[in-house]
Amino acid sequence: MRRTFRAYALQFETVNCDFERNYSRFLSLLNFCEKGALVVAPEVFPTGFCYERVDEAVKFSERVCRELLSFSEGLEVTLVFTVFEKVNGKLFNSVKVFDRGREVLSRPKFKLFPPTGETNYFTAGSFSDLKVAETSLGIIAPVICFELRFYPVLERLKSLGGEVFAVSAQWGRARKFHWELFVKTRAVELQRFFVAANGTGREMAGSSLTVDPWGRVLSEAGDSEGVISGNIDTAVISQVERKLPLS
Repeated sequence: MRRTFRAYALQFETVNCDFERNYSRFLSLLNFCEKGALVVAPEVFPTGFCYERVDEAVKFSERVCRELLSFSEGLEVTLVFTVFEKVNGKLFNSVKVFDRGREVLSRPKFKLFPPTGETNYFTAGSFSDLKVAETSLGIIAPVICFELRFYPVLERLKSLGGEVFAVSAQWGRARKFHWELFVKTRAVELQRFFVAANGTGREMAGSSLTVDPWGRVLSEAGDSEGVISGNIDTAVISQVERKLPLS
């Protein structure tokens, strides 16, 4: 079934352990998003990688999740973001998909990023944890930052029916070219829409993107904080697959 909607990527600097500041910045940008839209936020936006105050970060993230679940219903939006989460004493970087008042997906990050010490704090998910979210907008395939580098991860999400890939990231400025290249390339090789929200600031690359299945950039952010958006028409997926079959 054909669906059309607006998709937003929020881009702002996440300050480690400055919980209220980060959340306030997110909420101010959320105000620019229209009803019935997909909204993707940067990775662990409420807390940053606040390893020195993990328990506080988990507790604050729980509050944010409760409030955003309610907001998603009132604003009639689909939200994708990640948070610190503890399950059975283990710490995870978990992606959440909230669809108009319902939590439709939660899973841990599968591919942790060793250079910044993620493997010292988080427990990694497994390949079997990978899943897509059936939402009011269609089938959303969430991707968490470093996972973007691993084609089998994205191929799995496509095989599960993913139509729009929502990437929540804190991708470093030193690898900015890689970020832009991967988002565009994955859209072309998977023939799917990509809505990629990245952090910005001194260390993060910014350059959030929305890309269609042809690889055309619908919108692109620079280094500054703000909101970008693109129109999603799922009929484009079948058009691309028909004109350029890959199987």
